[in-house]
Amino acid sequence: MKIEHFVSQHLSIKIGLWLMIIFIMVAMFGWDILQDMKRLRFEASIVERSNHKSHELHNLEISINRYIDPMKEFLITGDYRLEAYFNQLHQGLLTSIQSYENHYTNHSLQTIVEQVHRIYALSHHIFTLPFAVGNMEGPILLKEVNEHGKIAVSQLSKQHQNLDIQVNRAMRMMDGLRMDMRDDALALLFVLLITLMFLTHFIYSSIVLPLVRMRKAAQHIGEGDFTQQSPVTSQDEIGELSRAFNTMGQALKERDKHLDHARNLAAYQEKMNALGFIAAGIAHEIGNPLAAISVSLQVAQKKIRKKNYHIDSQLEAALIESERIESIIQMILNFSRHDSHRHLIFFKFQAVIDNAVYLAQMSPDKKTIHVSTEIAPHLPAVYSDENIVLQVLINLILNAIDACKDGGSIHIHAFEGRNGIMLHIKDTGSGIPVDVQQAVFEPNFTSKPRGQGTGLGLAISRELLHSIYGSLQLLHSDEQGSCFQIYLPIHPKESA
Repeated sequence: MKIEHFVSQHLSIKIGLWLMIIFIMVAMFGWDILQDMKRLRFEASIVERSNHKSHELHNLEISINRYIDPMKEFLITGDYRLEAYFNQLHQGLLTSIQSYENHYTNHSLQTIVEQVHRIYALSHHIFTLPFAVGNMEGPILLKEVNEHGKIAVSQLSKQHQNLDIQVNRAMRMMDGLRMDMRDDALALLFVLLITLMFLTHFIYSSIVLPLVRMRKAAQHIGEGDFTQQSPVTSQDEIGELSRAFNTMGQALKERDKHLDHARNLAAYQEKMNALGFIAAGIAHEIGNPLAAISVSLQVAQKKIRKKNYHIDSQLEAALIESERIESIIQMILNFSRHDSHRHLIFFKFQAVIDNAVYLAQMSPDKKTIHVSTEIAPHLPAVYSDENIVLQVLINLILNAIDACKDGGSIHIHAFEGRNGIMLHIKDTGSGIPVDVQQAVFEPNFTSKPRGQGTGLGLAISRELLHSIYGSLQLLHSDEQGSCFQIYLPIHPKESA
């Protein structure tokens, strides 16, 4: 099991195993072909030796026939010089027979030698006969010589036949070996073809195809589609490369999401900064005439004080409302002011909650929503940025107002938790669907109709709270409403 797991993790070992299979196939068939070639050379040497033997035996046959001719010629011509020629032929024939036996030690020609010696003995009688036309002894002796010659030639013919049988057997063996070699070669080619087809399929499916898919995925990622994944089809180096590629794609996706969130946050902050300048301008333009109105009301109140109670009370009410307008303008100005630096200070939570509720209820939405607060007594001061907390609270209260129907309610509960202040904002709205609850804090996600939401509120709110070491989370949400929780530290050491 460990060996299979080890092999599956290394592509080079897989290719090595394929090459080893090819080598074993070539070695098996190659060894068989080499053995056939060795036997073929052996049979060819047998044929060659047999041909040499046959040639020498044929020469001996010719020599024996020529060996008898001088005696025939002597009986016809009576030329005694033929005896010397016969002796030369006799000596040459014996030398040829002796040479053959020396060269082919396993083939004896002793019977041939005996017949030659008998012929040689009869030759002495023939060459001693007086030449006479009517001499009958010579033909009788010549007939006996011919008989011995036929016996010798017959013995040589038997040797020829044995050699022919041996040559034919060797030729048949050579033909069979050639067919075996041909069949082995064809089988080797077939096996190599099948093995190479499987090897090609393996290389294509395990190396080429994953790389092609990875290249296509890389092209899509280059075009901005970070959802592309390269299929992981193995545990080897290619599989590791695919997993690393997918990890890179996920990292690029996360980075792109963070960059998009950062761009949206920057745009939001720029918008808030611009709103701060506009609010400052509005406060300045309204503040001057409002101050003049307030001064005029105060002067008029001093002049007619105690003279006309009814007018004096009206002036007092107008003066109170002008001061209220000034406080609202100052509150809006403080809320809209943007500061890139975080000012972490100790402050009481009650005033921030009251201001957030007051500003949120200034929403143009005409729904009748009851907002209630429950502040635990003796809450310690929080160590945070008052402006950021106010901004987040207003955003959550506005979201709750949007979620509630006319006549709904929002309850804000502040209490001391572990190492900090917990703030629950609970509404009686329709709730957040379960399938999107994990995405409510993602940038660009919104459940509001098109044109009524940007999907930045909760994401930026959580980001702002994280920047001051707080947190924001969705506690629960169902058909009866939703509840969000804000955590803020109460000690500087908790923010470190």
